[in-house]
Amino acid sequence: MSWRVLKFGGTSVGSPEALQAACGIVRRAAAETRVLVVVSALAGVTSGIARQLETALARDPSWRDPFRALRARHREQLQAVARGRPAVAAADALDRGLERLRDLLRAVELLGEATPRTRARVMAAGERLSAPIFAAALAADGEAAAPLDGTEALVARGPYDEAFPDVGASRPKLAARLATLGDVLPVVTGFFGADAAGDVRLFGRGGSDTSATAIGAAIGAARVEIWTDVDGVATADPRRDPAAELLPRLSYDEAFRLARDGAKVLHWKAVAPARAAEVPIVVRNTFRPEAAGTWIGPDAAGTSSGTTIGGLGRTGGESALLC
Repeated sequence: MSWRVLKFGGTSVGSPEALQAACGIVRRAAAETRVLVVVSALAGVTSGIARQLETALARDPSWRDPFRALRARHREQLQAVARGRPAVAAADALDRGLERLRDLLRAVELLGEATPRTRARVMAAGERLSAPIFAAALAADGEAAAPLDGTEALVARGPYDEAFPDVGASRPKLAARLATLGDVLPVVTGFFGADAAGDVRLFGRGGSDTSATAIGAAIGAARVEIWTDVDGVATADPRRDPAAELLPRLSYDEAFRLARDGAKVLHWKAVAPARAAEVPIVVRNTFRPEAAGTWIGPDAAGTSSGTTIGGLGRTGGESALLC
């Protein structure tokens, strides 16, 4: 049975209601095929952690107040979506993750500095808090699931804050790890992998998309689905242009150009692994799963009316947007 990778962004896991909607999508997919989930941090969490880090770097102890709010938010989210043994296991994982983050921030405050390695470890905390909650929510409803750290899934090369996944090196590593899970559904932390020493290397902000496509390429997935809070790729931002049209299809090259030029739904690094392995990417809306979304693959792009985007994707004077 082939794999399908489902990646959920911050807004798709940012509240109990959103997380339950995401879990419903996963359960329906798991009834048809093998599923691997990749998760982002809860909406706003990574930015909040970045602010806590900067505060600690200034040797200012006021980072502790937002840290306490961070802890409360994740505990409340877990209590709202999980129960029984899965909730207990996830609570333990949350406590360990929060303790690690607190210790790192305390050390940064004490020293007034942070190495790139320490910064990467701090910034990876959001996904490490999100994955146990998602897995517990699935398990509470009878879908055997377990969190899997990105360092166990992907080999990363490059700077600590802007690394790239090495799909070839990741393939045997990930296959061996997935074999230990058997039929348990993996919920992988997006945004980072590990270098040869096992240290966290980030794929850049928004890099959970890259985690998803790299994993999809490594396991030969039938497709990678990017679940977000909009219907797909449009010719303009529909929040500003009511005439914006959804683009049902895009080529890999067109998607790369749009992402590189600042479109927000798909990270630009995510295209290369999918293109190299010829794994389709589908951008879909967690809150409107009935919408078809946008399919990204080898074929050329086009709207339902036959309009194509080319070059820099200019339509009506504005760049086409992933929105």
